Amino acid sequence: MQLKQCITAALMICMAQAYAEPVLPSPEFSVRWLDEAYLPRHQALVKASNAFAAESKTFCAATTEKNLATTRNAWKKTALAWHAMDAAPGGPIILERTGRKIDFWPTRPDDIEAMIPKGLDERNVGARGLPAAEYLLWGNGEPKAQLAKLKAKERCLYLVGISERIVSDIALLNDGWGYYREQLGAENPFFRQNLLAETLNLMLGALDSQAKRLPKEASRTAFAEWRSGTGKASSMAVLNAIDNTLFSPGGGIGILLADKPDIITKVKQALSNAKSAQASIPEAFDSPAASAARSHYLASIKQLKHSIETDVAEALDLTLGLSESDGD
Repeated sequence: MQLKQCITAALMICMAQAYAEPVLPSPEFSVRWLDEAYLPRHQALVKASNAFAAESKTFCAATTEKNLATTRNAWKKTALAWHAMDAAPGGPIILERTGRKIDFWPTRPDDIEAMIPKGLDERNVGARGLPAAEYLLWGNGEPKAQLAKLKAKERCLYLVGISERIVSDIALLNDGWGYYREQLGAENPFFRQNLLAETLNLMLGALDSQAKRLPKEASRTAFAEWRSGTGKASSMAVLNAIDNTLFSPGGGIGILLADKPDIITKVKQALSNAKSAQASIPEAFDSPAASAARSHYLASIKQLKHSIETDVAEALDLTLGLSESDGD
């Protein structure tokens, strides 16, 4: 099925689940919101992933400690750019299932090792993407041992293959974003009718995932990105992206809630509380001393979700889908 048909079909399904009469954003608002809050994050992800692929090639041409450090840094920038995009995705990202392709988690080292001699298989999402590349670059808690391992040609080429596939997966979104923008600005309101509910639902999903990626009580290896140590930075990327999307430079949902300043204040306060709680987590976020801080952070996430689910959704007359925390 072509991308345009997929977008139309998916949105019809989403709309069928809505029972309220939601606020309908104007074409001008919708296009400006996409231009300010979505496309810059996509462009940052494109830039970061291209740099990661380029650095991976450079490293495999000269497997030095310096080049490995540069490649690791490029991976981190790509991972953070992805988490910022995944915190408030939409349109083509959902339809292309980009998250499953480039951020399949938990990591499966055994699958990756089994695939290295065979070469990258794009159908095996568990053995490619950012988590797989992280494993190759840092190993299982043995970062200093990876330079010698990556001097094996097939292993290094597998890393390059992963990085190039990430680039191509992200490039698939270019036309999709263009088509989505065109339809949001069209006279027909079809695409705009679900824009707000879809956006908020996806944000809630991203916040739900924080409890899985940064759990309150767990062993070190249960945390997402424990190998590279970027779990804490990734959680802040999520919060910043949600903040910058809800309240983009042109006003974001603040424009739609201009007559309800108390709602804006509540959401902004919940965001501020979550950021403050996140910042208080020690860098060694998997240490026993960090347990209370993580617990406080996850509680602040729950409050932020509640503010979005109730304050914002009710003010905009939106019916949101059930989130994982419903019934807690």
